[in-house]
Amino acid sequence: MTRLKGRENSVTPTWILKVFIPIASIFLLTMIIMALLFSGMFTNVAQSLIVDDFLASLKMISTYYRQMRFNTVPIIDDLSDAQEIRDYLLQNLPKDKAMLGAYLRLENTVARNSYIHSIYLYNDEYGFFSTISGAEVPGELSDSTLLDFLATRPKNKNLYQRRSVFTDKTIPLSLPKKPNTPTNLYTICNLSYGDDGEVQSGIIMNLSETLARSLLADDEGTSKNFYMIDEGSYIISHPDPDQFGQKATSLPLLSQIASFDGPKGGQTLKDDEGKQFLACWYDIGEMNWRLIFILPMSHIREPLNHLRKNLVFVFIGLALIASLVLVWESKRINNQLTRENRFIDYLTGGLSAEALPLYEGQTFFIAVFLRQTKKPESELLQKNRFISFASQYLRFNGKNSFLLTMDQGQHVYLALHKPEKVISRFAKLLIDLGDLFDEQLSIFYSTERVPLEDLPRRYEQMRRRLLSSSLTEVGFISEIEQEDTKEVNLFLTETADMEKALSQRSAEAYAKSVDTLIINLKRQDDFELFSAMKQYLSYSIVALIGDVFQASEIMTAQEWKNSILSSRTYDDLKNGLLQVARILEEYREQYSKRQGMEQVLRIRELVAEHLRDKNLSAKFIADEIGLSLGYTRNLFKTIEGVALNEYIGMKRIDEAKDLLSTTKQSINAIRESLGFSNTAYFCTYFKKQTGKSPSEYRNEQRKAVQS
Repeated sequence: MTRLKGRENSVTPTWILKVFIPIASIFLLTMIIMALLFSGMFTNVAQSLIVDDFLASLKMISTYYRQMRFNTVPIIDDLSDAQEIRDYLLQNLPKDKAMLGAYLRLENTVARNSYIHSIYLYNDEYGFFSTISGAEVPGELSDSTLLDFLATRPKNKNLYQRRSVFTDKTIPLSLPKKPNTPTNLYTICNLSYGDDGEVQSGIIMNLSETLARSLLADDEGTSKNFYMIDEGSYIISHPDPDQFGQKATSLPLLSQIASFDGPKGGQTLKDDEGKQFLACWYDIGEMNWRLIFILPMSHIREPLNHLRKNLVFVFIGLALIASLVLVWESKRINNQLTRENRFIDYLTGGLSAEALPLYEGQTFFIAVFLRQTKKPESELLQKNRFISFASQYLRFNGKNSFLLTMDQGQHVYLALHKPEKVISRFAKLLIDLGDLFDEQLSIFYSTERVPLEDLPRRYEQMRRRLLSSSLTEVGFISEIEQEDTKEVNLFLTETADMEKALSQRSAEAYAKSVDTLIINLKRQDDFELFSAMKQYLSYSIVALIGDVFQASEIMTAQEWKNSILSSRTYDDLKNGLLQVARILEEYREQYSKRQGMEQVLRIRELVAEHLRDKNLSAKFIADEIGLSLGYTRNLFKTIEGVALNEYIGMKRIDEAKDLLSTTKQSINAIRESLGFSNTAYFCTYFKKQTGKSPSEYRNEQRKAVQS
């Protein structure tokens, strides 16, 4: 191989100053900017992750509250049905025995459900019995606000929020609780009232809000940031227990969060002092409660700011290393791309052989590839992805062998030396490309080595033959030895026949012209002619029968045009063209149906116009509209679903019913005015249609008017 003299020393030390420093500086600056951008983006992503994490926690807490709410209803129902509790509530046993049974039942219930703070039983004879102090009298209840709560007549099975103070307990059934300390409760009850509106008996169950908050307790003090409000914006959980039952609107942050839309989300907001907070909320839809986390943004951003600084330093270090690698790799790739681009320009006639001095006098093995998708709506693999895939089967180093991308789906493989087992490599590439990526690969390769100066002519010959051959067969490997020359003809006669058939809206003549056109196209076997014919037909046919496409329900003109332009084979083109025959058939059927309906409408008008004419009959109608009697009968029966003579009779009976109801004409006069030949036939036919004789019908209508 002849090399260009002095090529090895063509890169001088000035290259370092001219190329390396500018590229390295630009790359370093770019990497620093990217570091800042990505660190900022990462900060936003981290904040989003924090929101997602707290929303997940709120969802978990909501599950617990749902369990408290919806498990409590079955529990209180079970207690209401339990014999021990009924013995106390209904006074079935003496008070001592009733209290003992209730005590054991309530003890088991509280032990199994840790979120239950206390349970109270009441009946107007025995009084109150609680899991805190046992038997109690109203004046000394351990729950200081229970009587006030019952005085509001709470609805059964509703969950209420309230606050109370409990005295020292004597029966250790409930959770530990300091005496005489305000306690926040969720209360549910099942009560029965007397005629005077006073409570007769019932069960009151208190759930601990303090215990629910304890679920959030951790080393980071998460519970300090947790809040909860109800549908009326009242606070039902707060880090400060004294805020329980207060209006959320009294606090600046909670009042903002109470107005947020959506069942869940996260949003930054400011308090009256301008400090920023991150608020996350999650709604319990069934209970109309909103669970909230409020975190100062300073706690979130401080670690993220440290992370941002670390990212900037890491990116700067990576930028310095990458800039050195980039310069070295860019030089290597640039040399390779320069060779490839020069070969592409040379094959397409853009350069002379002198532009490839390194390969002067060399001969090449050449193969031309054509990639096509198996499905018209699919897209080909991207160029780089295909080249990467093909490199597993064919070796090309950009110096002694190349895989050049010429056009969409077209590639040229050039090698100074024919690879070993090249045909089997091609076959393996063809099979795997079809199996893995649903692409079909067609290949033409030269049987002899081609000199450098003959490459453009040889490439053009192989390209044309490959495109033309793919019209009848795809997915093949074939050798090519010599160039075939042929004359290309345009089909003026066939296209004229097609235009005539379309103008006449004749599906049969059009289908015949399509067959003739495709046969002659196959004889030419020329891809350029095939492509030109696709373009011509797709626009000319739409221009000729645009109104037919507008009336069609099969496909639109644009859909049909796209199917023609995407045709890859003669069969695809033929099938697409024959779609027009189906559309023409549909158009003819629609036209025939419209014409038939217009004729039926005319028949109905003639019946109404000549209803009192004695000569009115199916034959009379057929003569009037100028159609045969048989066609007129069949047309009317097909569209209206009733025989024409029967329709005339029905209309006459409708008219007779109207005359019988609204006039005093005799039955015989009505019969005669409607063209019936005799009174007996008229009465028989009338009764057959209405189920009554004319006189019976008239009497019935008169009675209806009088009533």
